[in-house]
Amino acid sequence: MSEFQIVKFRSIDRPLSDKQLEFMERQSSRAEFTKWEFKVEYHYSSFRGDVDGMLRNGYDVFLTYSNYGCREIRMRLPGGLPFAKNVWSKYISAEGLTWSADKSGKAGILTLAPYLEEAYDPVWEFDDYLDATAKLREILIAGDLRALYVLWLCNAMSSNVDDEAVIEPPVPHGLANLPDEAADLLAFFEADPLLVDAAAIGIPAFNAQRSQGDALNAWLTKLADARRDEIIQRLLSEDPVAVKAELLSEIRDSQQTPSWPVEPPTRTVAQLLQLCESLRQKEDEKEKKQAAAKAKREADKAEKQRQARMVEMQSTPESWLKKASKLVEDRGTDNYREAASILADLRDAVGGEQGIKIARKHAAHLAQKYPTLNVLKSSLRKKELLD
Repeated sequence: MSEFQIVKFRSIDRPLSDKQLEFMERQSSRAEFTKWEFKVEYHYSSFRGDVDGMLRNGYDVFLTYSNYGCREIRMRLPGGLPFAKNVWSKYISAEGLTWSADKSGKAGILTLAPYLEEAYDPVWEFDDYLDATAKLREILIAGDLRALYVLWLCNAMSSNVDDEAVIEPPVPHGLANLPDEAADLLAFFEADPLLVDAAAIGIPAFNAQRSQGDALNAWLTKLADARRDEIIQRLLSEDPVAVKAELLSEIRDSQQTPSWPVEPPTRTVAQLLQLCESLRQKEDEKEKKQAAAKAKREADKAEKQRQARMVEMQSTPESWLKKASKLVEDRGTDNYREAASILADLRDAVGGEQGIKIARKHAAHLAQKYPTLNVLKSSLRKKELLD
């Protein structure tokens, strides 16, 4: 199997300017890119562009994947990490999950690149995982400490972590209500998404986030008339998608960062994995029961349809013999099996020696007419229609 790498960037807060696009064009001669997205694939080489430079010059999130074990996401936070350093330093380390502040200002880049020694299961839903990265960035900027815990959890599943020795950071309340997209990132890094549910066991609920409607109303009440007129004019004269993205960013930045309650850290990574394994077993048992129930429903439905068909066969056996012949004439494995099923049902519907005689006689006729169709003959034998 040849090597494969994909690199994707996405702009969330606002589209790139023409000058920024010129910078992106210099990063790869093979990339497909717009003011909102950048994508490039490699099969015999790798991306050599300036990832952090691209994040500082327009794009907001980055994802890369290779089939030889490299998986990484980065996100640019224009306002920096919305927590005191003595808070976020408990989650972010110097390896795997790192924070790189800009030389000036509050902004910086958060990188998650855990060491995955055996990360070779193929991944194809790249846009889904980029969506999850964007969602995690959104709630992180809003001051959601749960997002930082999830990033730590992704990093804690890396191959060089001592499961028995490493203890979790303070556990934010409300983990059980974390957006599904955020937990999806665990799957990208080959960890079980149920780890979030495992970590939420025994952790109190908490919801400090106002609804989007509440945040919008709070922002609107502070909006001056002149500013309203400016927004309307821009929506009519500029790219409305770009203006909307910029306004959503402004609304988000206007919200007050919540003070997030936490539980003291007590569990090791090994204990979290053990809790997750217990949840996974229960989930697998639940899915197994659901699959069995679904199979039974489908079998019952099929049997009802079969019985109804057999009632019809009793009055019009000749038409069903013609259907079986037409199926074989049209060729195909599924058609051969269906033809054999029709003859078997016809045999049972007519019943007795007469039913057996009709079905086996037509089966013999088909076998003689199509002597090279071994799949057909095998299907007839399985239904005991041929010797």
